[in-house]
Amino acid sequence: MGIITLLTDFGHDNWFVGTMKGVIKTISPTADVVDVCHEVPRHDITAAAFMLRNACPHFPDNTVHCVVVDPGVGGERAAIAVETDRCRFVAPDNGVISYALDGQEVRRAVRIEDERYMRTPVSRTFHGRDVFAPAAAHLDAGVNITKLGPEMERFVELPRSTPSKLSEAEVVGHILHVDRFGNLITDLHETFANELLAKARGQYFRLQVRDHEVHRLVGAYAEGRPGELVALIGSSGYLEIVINRGSARDTVDIGEGGEFILKVL
Repeated sequence: MGIITLLTDFGHDNWFVGTMKGVIKTISPTADVVDVCHEVPRHDITAAAFMLRNACPHFPDNTVHCVVVDPGVGGERAAIAVETDRCRFVAPDNGVISYALDGQEVRRAVRIEDERYMRTPVSRTFHGRDVFAPAAAHLDAGVNITKLGPEMERFVELPRSTPSKLSEAEVVGHILHVDRFGNLITDLHETFANELLAKARGQYFRLQVRDHEVHRLVGAYAEGRPGELVALIGSSGYLEIVINRGSARDTVDIGEGGEFILKVL
């Protein structure tokens, strides 16, 4: 029995996810199907890529990760399957798996084209049911990835967001992701942030985001005073701008891609 994960923007108020699970179970009855998330903001490939990147390392080797956040369904984009030294991915070729591939060795990638491993006829509006779910199930059932279609050397990758150094003590960072609690997850990775803030623990830095300032680095959300913007290193390994029991997004009025300046004083 293998594991197949599902990550989509389908929501839970329809039959889409359940139908994909039915297709998977028909092909690979013993598959353990795990829901990562079905509330990805509609068509938000970057948000899905970030979620997959954070979830992927916590699954066993040989897991099949099936991702369907696909604003290009029915268009020219390819459906792909990618095998790494740790796991396999089935997804549209729109960059949604690119963050999760960091740190993994890609062994082979193919275009999913062989109709023997699809549900036919293939709908132009529901590739989750007809292309991606069957491909994931066949991989779990033991079909070699090369059977799904021709090999490919390149696939779409999303650009990586990285902070820009203005000086040894000042950087411009960006909001990578806003979670459902309104926490602003930035592109300052823990290693980078710790090096920058090594001398700034306590009151020795200023983080400027819009018209707001952050002056404290805490260890947990509860260490922030009510209504106070603080920074912490979150479970994703990145610096977050947060408010204890509040929404930093609503307070600051900033979203993904927004910039801030962090300066060590």
